Amino acid sequence: MDKKVQFYSEGTPMAGILGLPDDYQTGEQRAAVIFCHGFTAVKEIFLLDNAKRLQADGYITLNFDYRYFGESGGEPRSRLIPMAQVTDIRNAMTFMQHQPEVNPDSIGLYGTSFGCANVSYTAAIDERAKCTVGVVGPGDLERQFRLGPNFDRFMDKVRREKAEFVLTGKPAYMETKRLMVRDPETVAILEDLQKRYPQFRTEVSFESLLDIMEYKPESVVDRISPRAIQWIHTDKDELVPLFEAQSMYAKARDPKKLVVLENMIHDDVYRGEGFEQTMQHTSAWFQEHLPAR
Repeated sequence: MDKKVQFYSEGTPMAGILGLPDDYQTGEQRAAVIFCHGFTAVKEIFLLDNAKRLQADGYITLNFDYRYFGESGGEPRSRLIPMAQVTDIRNAMTFMQHQPEVNPDSIGLYGTSFGCANVSYTAAIDERAKCTVGVVGPGDLERQFRLGPNFDRFMDKVRREKAEFVLTGKPAYMETKRLMVRDPETVAILEDLQKRYPQFRTEVSFESLLDIMEYKPESVVDRISPRAIQWIHTDKDELVPLFEAQSMYAKARDPKKLVVLENMIHDDVYRGEGFEQTMQHTSAWFQEHLPAR
C-alpha cells in the first residue's frame, strides 16, 4: 500500500510516497529503506519499482522529491545543491524514524546515479544509515565532469553565472542533456521521460553546477564503517565510468562490497536483466545487514 506523505527539510515542504508491505500488520515495526533518485529526476521515475521489490521483502519504503524538484517546495526551481540534498535525505530519515510502522534504529538508504553519490555521502556522516546500496554513481563530481569537452571554458561560464545569481538572485538554466552528450542512449531516455512526466524538468540552474563540481563523496566514505555499504556498477557505463565505483570502494572500509554487472550500460540498471540483477544483489545485501523484521 502506498500513500502520499509530507515532511519538512529546513522549513521546505517535501513530498514523498510511503510504501508498506502487503503483509504488514498494525502494531509492527519494520526496517525502512529510503530511495534517492538521480540528477534532476523526480520520485515517480525509476525507483518506485525498486521500492516495490523491497516491500515484497518486508521493508517499509520512502520515495521523495528533493527540494527545488517535483512536488517538493523551494525556489528558484531546479537548483541541485548536493549538500542540501544530503540534508533532505537526513530529514527524510528523521521523518521515517517517527512513523509508527518503522523501527527507528533500522534505516537503510538506496540511491542510483547522482542519488548513489548522495547516499554514499549521507551514510558517511549520519550513523542512522545502518545499511546502504549505491548504484552507478560518481565519487568525485569534478573528475566525472572533466570527461566532457572544453571543461575549463565551461567552468568559466558557470562561475560567471554564480556571480550573477549572487548579485541579482536570478538564475539561468541549462538543459541537463547537454551534460550527458557522451551517452546518447541516456539522452534519448530523458527526452522520452520528459514527455511522459510533465513534472520532470530536464534542466538545472547554472549556478548550482559550481556546488556540484565541489562535491566529492569518496572523500568521506571511509567513515561509513562499521556500517555496511555495497556499490553496484555496470562495466560499460559511458555516463559514469566504472572507475568511480572502484575508487569509492577502495577508500571505504569493511563491511563493503563492489558488484560489477557485465556487458551493461548506465541505464540498464533500471530495466530488464540489469534491473533484476541489481535488485537481487540489493535484496541480499539488505537482508544480510538490515533484516526487515
